[in-house]
Amino acid sequence: MISRRSVRIKVMQAIYGLERSEGASSSTFEKSLLKSVQSVKTLYLYLLLAVREVANAVELESRIKASKHLPTEADRNFSTKLLSNTLIQYLNHDPEFRREVKTFGLMGVLDGDYTRKFFKNLEASEEYKTYLSSEAEFNFDEDKKIVTFLFDYILLDNELFLQQIEELFPSWEDDAEFVVDAVREVFKKSREELKLHIENETMQSKFEELNEFAVRLFNETLDRKEEHLGRIEPYLRNWEMDRIAVVDLIMLRMALSEFEAFHSIPVKVTMNEYIDMAKDYSTPKSKDFINGVLDRMMRDMKAKGGITKTGRGLLEG
Repeated sequence: MISRRSVRIKVMQAIYGLERSEGASSSTFEKSLLKSVQSVKTLYLYLLLAVREVANAVELESRIKASKHLPTEADRNFSTKLLSNTLIQYLNHDPEFRREVKTFGLMGVLDGDYTRKFFKNLEASEEYKTYLSSEAEFNFDEDKKIVTFLFDYILLDNELFLQQIEELFPSWEDDAEFVVDAVREVFKKSREELKLHIENETMQSKFEELNEFAVRLFNETLDRKEEHLGRIEPYLRNWEMDRIAVVDLIMLRMALSEFEAFHSIPVKVTMNEYIDMAKDYSTPKSKDFINGVLDRMMRDMKAKGGITKTGRGLLEG
């Protein structure tokens, strides 16, 4: 399912926005943060729904061809095989997915004319023709292959679709990597049933956990700002505090919060996450800077017993 990495990015952005604003309250940014986390779920559902609706356009196309006064041979032999695709069947009938789509009011968002255009693009592809020509019925590997092709090359490779996504989801650029990977995981894992999540938990419980993680990390990092800055400063060596990128300091503070207050998160997981974030959200030298500071802090804290990990947090360290 959606990982904590995207949540960390949103927390970092919320803290940066709050600390660069004048007179704004933390509660305002906390609400915005939760809304942003929720948008990840909506985007995830929207992408799965788009795949389903493009596939379901087969039914409309079939009716149009059947209603022609003088149907051609191709019209009479039009294949609706895609409707029996295992993954499309799951998306059409899974109770949790249908409930979530209804809850978020997504059905009215997709334009029927666009989904039909996307299906026409699929229909014209060699991959789709190969899929239809196969005599295998209910072959999961073939079903997965064509649905993945639909997602990756008919939708995500289409400028019109991407334009729609960017208009509906302003945070698409930040969330795309994580949400797209999550959708691909659904296709990969849904052999016996629709796997809307990778862990054994419902979407609702997963996002409740992500919301809790976001709020706790946000407040922990804000509340201990001065304390954490004072503890970070000795590790900056030849760097002056006021010359360090603001985002770098926020990431160091967030990592320190995770070291101390999030006992189930392995230290190495925390370090790797913020090093990766530095690559995308800060200066070219930030990755090495973050890595060096966190490594020195982590070693000293461990030596002094300042890091306590439990459960999964003990796995890496």
